[in-house]
Amino acid sequence: MVRRVAYLAVPVLLLVGLGGCALNIFNFERREAWRADSEQICMASRPFRRDDYIVQVRAINDQGVCGMERPLQVAALGDGTVVVGPTATIGCPMTVALEQWMAESVQPAAVAGFGAPVVAVRQISDYACRNRNGQAGADLSEHAFGNALDIAAFQLADGRVVTVEDGWNGSPEEREFLREVHATACRYFTTVLEPGVDYHNDHLHVDLAHHNSDGTSRYCRPTPVMPPPRLPVFNLPIAEVDAAAPPGIAEATPLAAATDTIATGALARIGKLIQALVD
Repeated sequence: MVRRVAYLAVPVLLLVGLGGCALNIFNFERREAWRADSEQICMASRPFRRDDYIVQVRAINDQGVCGMERPLQVAALGDGTVVVGPTATIGCPMTVALEQWMAESVQPAAVAGFGAPVVAVRQISDYACRNRNGQAGADLSEHAFGNALDIAAFQLADGRVVTVEDGWNGSPEEREFLREVHATACRYFTTVLEPGVDYHNDHLHVDLAHHNSDGTSRYCRPTPVMPPPRLPVFNLPIAEVDAAAPPGIAEATPLAAATDTIATGALARIGKLIQALVD
């Protein structure tokens, strides 16, 4: 009896000793420490000005080491001015990078190229416990850690939709816009992939993978040619958004339908921004 209890105690002690770690107990895989560290540092700064559109949910501990400690559900960026459809489940570092890229690079490019800002993005892959490109035997994708997002289209305030698949070789305005947002994304993300890369002909993939020990190395394909800035950087101001745009506004709805739910106050503010830039 004593011997049996001792045998049972061994796995119990192992599990206790590994408590709090993301671990596959069969393959002895651990989630890299930098992932939880990055989430913790990001969340400690509380960078989100409105919790209505970016909400923390329960930790995800999926198969193997898939998951994240502090996942966020992101229904919109820019204080509700840019709908994310459908709502994306990603980590805090990815959310902050998306916010900065959208405000500082995507919006100026859209206003310069089309005379209208982006009011929605259509994402086709957020958190997903899968291998890279869904290929058997490949390493785990950054999507498996909520550390990546695939963007298939941008919708403008005038109703125009620029898709990555058609616009990459589309009109001159579309080509210039997509190549500029691709090039500038390499400032904010460590991996950026667009058409011309296998499995990425219909979307822009961005992630924050660590390609070297300190996570500073960049992998951007196709190699971007950065055009000169056409407009000064601007930041969307803190919004007084109407209650008509609840959390999850883009969930399971077409991109065009999702943007109809954006508060009119936010759209009016965008109009003022356009006028100020034109003037």
